[in-house]
Amino acid sequence: MCKYCAEYGNGTKWYLNPENYRDELFHAEGHDNTVKMLGGAGKNTLETGGGAQADVVMSDLFNTGYFSMHVENAHGGQIVPLEDALKILDLCQEPFLLMNCSCRRYYGRTDVKRCLFFWPVAKTAIKERPWENDTEILTKEEAKNFERDCDKKGFLHSIWHAGVNSDGIPSIVMCHCTAADCVPTKLRIDYGTMNSQRKGEYVSIIDPLKCKDGCTSYPACQHRCQFGAMKYSPADRIMYVDPQLCFGCGLCRTACPTGAIRLVDRTTFPSLVDNW
Repeated sequence: MCKYCAEYGNGTKWYLNPENYRDELFHAEGHDNTVKMLGGAGKNTLETGGGAQADVVMSDLFNTGYFSMHVENAHGGQIVPLEDALKILDLCQEPFLLMNCSCRRYYGRTDVKRCLFFWPVAKTAIKERPWENDTEILTKEEAKNFERDCDKKGFLHSIWHAGVNSDGIPSIVMCHCTAADCVPTKLRIDYGTMNSQRKGEYVSIIDPLKCKDGCTSYPACQHRCQFGAMKYSPADRIMYVDPQLCFGCGLCRTACPTGAIRLVDRTTFPSLVDNW
């Protein structure tokens, strides 16, 4: 388990612990500022400004400015597979708020609604930001169908919290992005900022016999990997996974025609126990 699970999981993963979804936790000191920002009028300005600042400060890993410390210690995310994403939604109150991705807007990309906010942001954002007439309110079942659709299309699932404090680590939004257009994911890949996007609790492994009976041309799973963990052996005509690079998103599984790919606990590999 990652350090968050050990401290805040109560025997399970931190984002599956019902205690981290208590109403009072979202309004407690250490969490309320993030909740108010994400549910308030300054969200888009702050996130876009944060993206711009990230490009400046993160090229120097020893920068001790506020934003550098913020992404390392406060509003961090972790990759989760579809099955855990659905479990997370079961722990949340309805409704959910689906809105456009601010990272894509920062990079000037086409708008896609890929940010799924939980209560209480879903409740306050509509009141605080009435100009956002392109957001959608989803029921729990609609949110689950959205998660399944993201998985089919190859969008990552990542869970984000409203700050870490001694009382807990409340989940507040599920993002669905790619490594090419997500500011926190790019910070992790380009600069190694750990908490901007932590690896998931799993890694993919491949059954070579099932894989060999699968694709007859270019492997369908390889292009689904956002992190370069899927490797192809042209001699044996099979795929294998580099566990050191795998983030455990599970997106490769969806494309496999023979069911050769499955997820296992990250700690199955001794070398990955501290690799998050």
